[in-house]
Amino acid sequence: MPDRTPQQKWPPDYKREMLARDARADIMLANLESVVVGRAYYRERPVEFIEHWCYTFDPRNAGTDRPTKIPFLLFPRQREFIEFLHACLRSETSGLIEKSRDMGATWLAAAFSVWLFLFEPGATIGWGSRKAASVDQIGDMSSIFEKMRWMLRSMPPVFWPPGFDPNTSMSYMRIYSDHSSITGESGDDIGRGGRTLLTFKDESAHYEHPE
Repeated sequence: MPDRTPQQKWPPDYKREMLARDARADIMLANLESVVVGRAYYRERPVEFIEHWCYTFDPRNAGTDRPTKIPFLLFPRQREFIEFLHACLRSETSGLIEKSRDMGATWLAAAFSVWLFLFEPGATIGWGSRKAASVDQIGDMSSIFEKMRWMLRSMPPVFWPPGFDPNTSMSYMRIYSDHSSITGESGDDIGRGGRTLLTFKDESAHYEHPE
């Protein structure tokens, strides 16, 4: 994968990247061995998986020459963010992210959740925010779960886990398969459900009862 440094032109050539993704998908869909090798490769490489297969959505680009469906290509600080989440997970340590607005933190954490859902059998990922509408509002891309639905629908089906059907496996505040799931909670109910491998608590500074 070519490295992107701060000195390189930004934004990237998204049209070229989308063509590259289409070609990569064609190879995987035509060759079972490529699927096996690809899944093994991405299982320990969340950054590469996100950059090769995940998309974000920006409605501000509507009516311009920029696409609303955007390949998720990370700048260096975003890569560090994903590596930080991965390190917290592997060391079983909590982490706090302080950031400015419009840095893509929620999209990044959502993409990391999708990667875990796809490649970590038995994983249960939790998501919480101060209000339910921030966690999930079907059809509203500003909600966290709709971002994850978007990413799962946008990638080749060869990555979907056993038992996953995009039409039936992504209900309100829940995405599930035979072996993994992502669940949502809000407000004072966060953490009162079942145990999780990893839980994201969004907008922690704005909770009425943060403790």
